[in-house]
Amino acid sequence: MEVILLQHVDNLGRRGEVVKVRPGYARNFLMPRGLVAAATAGAKRRVEQESRKFVAQDNRARDEANAVAEKLAAVELTVPVKADEDGKLFGSVSVLDVQHLLDAQGVTLERRQIVLDQAFKQLGDFEVPVKLHLDVRGTIKLHIVRE
Repeated sequence: MEVILLQHVDNLGRRGEVVKVRPGYARNFLMPRGLVAAATAGAKRRVEQESRKFVAQDNRARDEANAVAEKLAAVELTVPVKADEDGKLFGSVSVLDVQHLLDAQGVTLERRQIVLDQAFKQLGDFEVPVKLHLDVRGTIKLHIVRE
């Protein structure tokens, strides 16, 4: 089934693209969330007319994300935590902890923008990836030290 993306969808495409998906995926997941519309001739014409506006919005968002990425490159976070002699933490440092530390530094990010596969459970220096835009990624230096 061909659909037009009304918003960016990870692993599928960008806003305004016509993509082929399985009918059940479109009908049960994408359409109820307002992410796609059926690819009719009228919908394609409407999307083509609005594409200039989409491109301008995307360029502004990319520029803002680049500015935030440059700001994040200078940020170094230090987290004092309780740990045993081997360097294992009593607890962990999660996305929420990183978000609170960034808020204290004056950088506001949403929790879903901070990309961690799992929480940190060891002392050490880490780089935390941040997804700011489809094309822009940043990193934060995180130092986990013994309290």
